[in-house]
Amino acid sequence: MKDIGTIALLILVFFIPQGMYAQSPENTDRTAEIQQILDGHNIPGAAIAFIEKDTAVWTATFGMADVENEIPVSEDSQFGIGSISKTFLALATMHAHERGLINMKIPLAELVPEMKFTNKWEATHPLRLIHLLEHTSGFDEAHFNLFAQANATTPFSEVMNLSQSALDARWKPGSFHAYNNLGYMVAAHVLEKNIDTSFEEYVEQNILLPLQMNEASYHPTESKYPKLSQAYAGTENKLEPFPDLPQWPAGGLVTNIEGMANFVQLLLNHGNFNGRQMIDSASIKRMETAETSIRAQHQIEYEYGKGLMKRNENGHLFYGHNGSYGGFLSDFGYSRELGVGYVILLNNRDANKAIKVIKQMLLKDLTTIPAPKKAAEKLDIELIGIAGAYQPLTTNMELTDFLMRLIDLQFVVEDNASFHLQSIFGDQQRLIYVGDGKFRKSDESLASSVFVQDETGNWQWLDETAYLQIPGWWAYLQFYLAIFCLIVILLTFLVLLFVLPVRLFKRKKKRLLLQAILFLAVGSFWGMIASFALLYDPMKMYSLGAILLFIFGILFLLSSFGSLFLIIKSAYKKVVSGRWNKFYLLTGSIAACIVSSYLVYWGIIGLRLWNY
Repeated sequence: MKDIGTIALLILVFFIPQGMYAQSPENTDRTAEIQQILDGHNIPGAAIAFIEKDTAVWTATFGMADVENEIPVSEDSQFGIGSISKTFLALATMHAHERGLINMKIPLAELVPEMKFTNKWEATHPLRLIHLLEHTSGFDEAHFNLFAQANATTPFSEVMNLSQSALDARWKPGSFHAYNNLGYMVAAHVLEKNIDTSFEEYVEQNILLPLQMNEASYHPTESKYPKLSQAYAGTENKLEPFPDLPQWPAGGLVTNIEGMANFVQLLLNHGNFNGRQMIDSASIKRMETAETSIRAQHQIEYEYGKGLMKRNENGHLFYGHNGSYGGFLSDFGYSRELGVGYVILLNNRDANKAIKVIKQMLLKDLTTIPAPKKAAEKLDIELIGIAGAYQPLTTNMELTDFLMRLIDLQFVVEDNASFHLQSIFGDQQRLIYVGDGKFRKSDESLASSVFVQDETGNWQWLDETAYLQIPGWWAYLQFYLAIFCLIVILLTFLVLLFVLPVRLFKRKKKRLLLQAILFLAVGSFWGMIASFALLYDPMKMYSLGAILLFIFGILFLLSSFGSLFLIIKSAYKKVVSGRWNKFYLLTGSIAACIVSSYLVYWGIIGLRLWNY
């Protein structure tokens, strides 16, 4: 009778639907709580798993895969996993590295001699595959014109040719981390050039199929993959098509919750899945470990490895990645210390807040938060002088440098031998010194940043972004001058928007030309912003927004200096009377000249997005 009972129990375990498996009161409460979170954020559908080394101990699906046709999410429903695709790419590279097909530390110039890129430090700091996997290549992010000329079927070699302007190392390879999709596209190309099959085939045969991810695909279509969930955006759940982009190796993989749970099990088990050692445990450890950046050399725990982020979750170190692609949003993580992992797949790309809350709920019952690394008794003598203003050295996209250097100014403030970090907008967070130049933030258990000196003796603060110390007065001058100029330009625009029609109606021609040119200047500035924000479409080579941005930029520059010239000339000839008229006209034109000069310097005015 015992045997019969055992057999019956096994039948129940193996044949009950996974979405209903292990619905203990605790799991029922968990399911209800997650459903409440999803409803509160208006998320159509989700698939979530909580994993231990041996199994997915809890898996559940929620809501609709297709809202219009009322198709619910099932365990077979496929979701786009976005940048989690990078983890698969890195794993495939480690697999090829183990088999001697590729060496991550050989210079790219030797691995793919025909590929063209620019690295002025190549003689002393050659660019290597490992730099691409750790986002330390210094390459710019893919430029906009790529997306108008290439899609998911474009050969890698052509994508590389179209990306020549972005394949330019902005700093010594291996110095700083800057997240970069283009780098992973290059990595896929390099891998494919050194194996005897296509990149996609290699990943499928050596990673996906052994993990029983038979339905996973980089190029899903509704006809071939009818279980692909629809994807949405915004609180109104606007339908989003699956992207047809050349960066598919870095973001285009789709799979279901079971496949992702298997993948996390593989990582938790050091490369072993279902009793088979798919990849050496040393390779998994290497994926988890950053090697190349200055932060890595100072043993900062939270530095990006190879396809794996490191994050502080509930006081514990978790490895993992997140992703967003089209209308999908995803996240996975695992803790070696706790022996658990999670997967969250959502079909609304604007659900970051929901993912954060779900993750907190999943992990809230873990062991107590560990004690953070103790603060050092005193600051090392060589760190005296780190207090001050810091400006970004690195950005993901070079095009945003002009903006980030103003809005991402940070201040390290010393107060009675303790430090806190303050942004230019006033947000504060305590910095706790743990020794060897390393600091952790108040909500972290391990060091996340380090202060070092460059070759010229200037302090650099290396956090997720690298910063360079600058004089405090210079930081404040840049920021507040920019704010002042923007306010003046806005007020001048509003004043002239009222004054010009009145003068035209009353037929007052005095100062009309001067005011009209200044209005053209400030109006062109706002036209630039509107053109890019509202009308630009990177999927079109010559989109209306790109053309108007170029035209408004040229008009802004010419009319700014033209108005200043006319105002000075009019003041000299005493054409302009009244202190108020002189003040607002002169102030408005000077502000416009400052901003237009700044935008010329950073290459924004004259930017041809169809060729960028």
